[in-house]
Amino acid sequence: MAKKLGFYIFAALFIFAGQFLVNQDLVSGTPPPIVQTTLAGENAMQRISKGPAVLYFWAEWCGICRSMQGSVSNVLRDYPGLTVAVRSGDDSALQNYLNDKQLNWPVVNDNNGSLGQRYGIKGVPAIFFINATGDIVFTTVGYTSEWGMRFRLWLAGLD
Repeated sequence: MAKKLGFYIFAALFIFAGQFLVNQDLVSGTPPPIVQTTLAGENAMQRISKGPAVLYFWAEWCGICRSMQGSVSNVLRDYPGLTVAVRSGDDSALQNYLNDKQLNWPVVNDNNGSLGQRYGIKGVPAIFFINATGDIVFTTVGYTSEWGMRFRLWLAGLD
């Protein structure tokens, strides 16, 4: 019994340490400016300038991102947001992917990954939650459920 408990404590510490390491470089506070427009020609920063809003970094080649598509679509119906496709091909390939998957997302193409680097991401999916004054107040990396996103957006709206 003590061996099992020790294993679970070790596993929990390992997971929390991993989350800390993955999240430690993510930007908080004022978001770095996004000068690119969305594929539809919209001003990207205006979409997330006032929250609660979500900024979602993803990639078309990412299996976890694919498993979150429905949740992200549902959240984006109810909250302002912006998605950033990291290293997912040129604009045409990216638009074809969005059409094929029936994703009606506002997307900025970060084909070379430089925007993701400015936000401190080391992997996708990465989500930034923005409050009413436009500051990043929460971040997460990896799979996040729809309810997890909604809860963080609700908290971001309390500021």
